[in-house]
Amino acid sequence: MIYFGVNLKKSKFGFSLTRENYIHPSKKSSFKNTEYSDEYIATQTRRALFNFDLNMKFFSCLDSNEFNHTLQKFLQQHPQFVEVKDLNEYRYKTGYYILVLDKYKQIYIGTTNNICGRIREHWTKTKQFDRLIFGSIFTSRLSIDSFRPLDTTRIFVYPTEKIFENEDNFISSFPDKFIINRTKGGMLDLGLSQAISNRKYRNFIDT
Repeated sequence: MIYFGVNLKKSKFGFSLTRENYIHPSKKSSFKNTEYSDEYIATQTRRALFNFDLNMKFFSCLDSNEFNHTLQKFLQQHPQFVEVKDLNEYRYKTGYYILVLDKYKQIYIGTTNNICGRIREHWTKTKQFDRLIFGSIFTSRLSIDSFRPLDTTRIFVYPTEKIFENEDNFISSFPDKFIINRTKGGMLDLGLSQAISNRKYRNFIDT
């Protein structure tokens, strides 16, 4: 399948996110060299599905017209972002990118030194089983890496050598309810610990 100009290979994870393909249990810890018990696998699965359902209910309450108006306003204020039809034109190009998930009324903003490669990485990888929950099951956002290729319906990019410095400003330009980023933008020199300290929570009540 050709999508945004690139070939999507058939995957056991599917081309669109569903409740059935959301979870891929693994006993291997992504944090340290240990293995999880069967009890952990069962508990984490229940917790992740509970959070998944909360997120899906939240998405369904959002207004499509407001979402589109917000996106168009941002694009008018930042005309350096252009819509992408063929990702091959951005192989090994640095800059910012916006993934639009229209079905869910969500936007993901990132920055990279290889726009095409990074977006394809989002599409082909899956979120580690023990990192599906980022914080509490009552506030955790779904990771962009849990979504599949066809969930991205529009892409906008801003090619520039000056990456990272404006990422958080771009993220903060959108109402929190429309942003799926799990943490603040910019250079996170301390890695996971800094990402956790700057974690973004989902407010499932205030839509």
